[in-house]
Amino acid sequence: MKKSKIESFKSELLPSNFDLESVDWTCPSERDRFYLKNYGIYNIKLRPKSWMLRLRLDGGVLEPEKAIQIAKLAQQYRARILLSARSQIELHDLKEDNIYSLYKELQSIQIKTAQTLTDNVRAIITDPLFDCAKDAYINTLSLIQELQNSFLEVPEYIGTIPRKFNTAIIGRETPSFNPWGNDLIFALAKKDSILGFNIYLGGKNNQSAKSANIFCTSQEAKELFKAILETFKRYGLRQSRSKARLFHLIEAVGMDNLRMKIEEELKNPLKEEGVLQVKSSSYNRDYLLNIDRFGKYGEIEIDTLYRVAKEARDFKRSLRLTPYQELWSFNPNTLFDSKNSKYINEKITACAGFRYCPLSLWDIKSDIEELMLEPLLKSGIHIGFSGCLKGCGRHQHNDIGLVGLRTNAFGNTERALRIFLGALEAPNPTPARLLYYAVPQRSIGRLFEVILEDFQNSNYKSFEEFSRNILWRYTQESLALWYLLRQLKATSKIEEIFYQAKEKILLEAMKSLTIYPKEAFNIQEAILSLSHRVWDKKD
Repeated sequence: MKKSKIESFKSELLPSNFDLESVDWTCPSERDRFYLKNYGIYNIKLRPKSWMLRLRLDGGVLEPEKAIQIAKLAQQYRARILLSARSQIELHDLKEDNIYSLYKELQSIQIKTAQTLTDNVRAIITDPLFDCAKDAYINTLSLIQELQNSFLEVPEYIGTIPRKFNTAIIGRETPSFNPWGNDLIFALAKKDSILGFNIYLGGKNNQSAKSANIFCTSQEAKELFKAILETFKRYGLRQSRSKARLFHLIEAVGMDNLRMKIEEELKNPLKEEGVLQVKSSSYNRDYLLNIDRFGKYGEIEIDTLYRVAKEARDFKRSLRLTPYQELWSFNPNTLFDSKNSKYINEKITACAGFRYCPLSLWDIKSDIEELMLEPLLKSGIHIGFSGCLKGCGRHQHNDIGLVGLRTNAFGNTERALRIFLGALEAPNPTPARLLYYAVPQRSIGRLFEVILEDFQNSNYKSFEEFSRNILWRYTQESLALWYLLRQLKATSKIEEIFYQAKEKILLEAMKSLTIYPKEAFNIQEAILSLSHRVWDKKD
């Protein structure tokens, strides 16, 4: 059977046997770059002089003393610090003459970088308040450490699985983030009055994980995890890098057959799922807690990290990294002190952008300021912003998803955004749907304005509830046409019909409007014609 180039490398030499001392850091080969990723060291051919190290931190827990050491090393090596959506730290802008020295220094002080990139079990994420939120029924950190002991720096699991494998463990009823884009989710559940986890499989950046009809207790989680991982390792697809995630194996064999293979690997009967206890993160009320937040769009200054870490050490505060690329600092004893609580409901995930990643078409960290997102964020709308379709900004697992691109569809080539709308979480997790392939940046403010107006007029408390009860009643085409008409302020005659009618009736009602294109015989033609009317550049 034909294998991908990366799988051929693995066949020639196990990643655990790779000799880092053999690397020519001034000119690494494609083969070297693959092997280095298994140790958290990243370099890309498009930007050969710039290196990155990703640090592994269990469950996003950052010990103050460790944070001080990281800040000092970042200062010494002139690195930029990014906070990742997997609750990790990345050190960027490292050079060929110091990357290996920094790697060795980190190992010497027990800061791990192993298996944070490429074909590995990536950092296992959990809710940042796993041990102190009032609805946290299972302390997940000890379980994360137990699971990691089964694969971390274990030779047979270093770079040997078909593709990256993302895991989340949720022990809270209302997690503070959307976890459903992970390959494997342990989701808080109850069966026969026993608390444990339902298992969800097959999530990725553009797919939500689905129920595998499996329940396990905390005590059973490690063996089940190993069985799932070994099943993926044995049966996962290895011919194409683009179709090697667990999702594609499920597509190929079906969830029921995969469940059978997991059961064979486990050598014990699997329990059927219990009653899911996890609710949507839109029910989360962490914004009422006494927490200080640091890191803007995933960037944090060295001086800030050092100061926050020193204060945490001196005043016995906890430091947690979050899936929303923030560093939280709080005192567990005053966490629920409402007198000092701070509003922290603004949630946005942003990819690294082209300053750090050449695959991005936008400098996300700075360009995001130009998009007038504040009204959306202040209304509790969660936003994911990616610089390319790889989706590091989790754009399909947020209320509104953005992908930065360029287009010449409406005039000269200009910056534009692909728009996704309405991700759903528990009990039926579903990724956000595509609304428009490209909206010019110069016109994005008006689109956001009408979407926000509809949400606020709906009287739903969260955008997800608005999406579930309103937006998901209609096809993508109906929504695309609706928001074009809304931008043209031509909706008064059809507004009532829109909230009651099927697409066919809606289309007929729209045809009564003078602004509706007479040459359009179907909804796709109408969308195309009206999008040019709304977004073509006017001289």
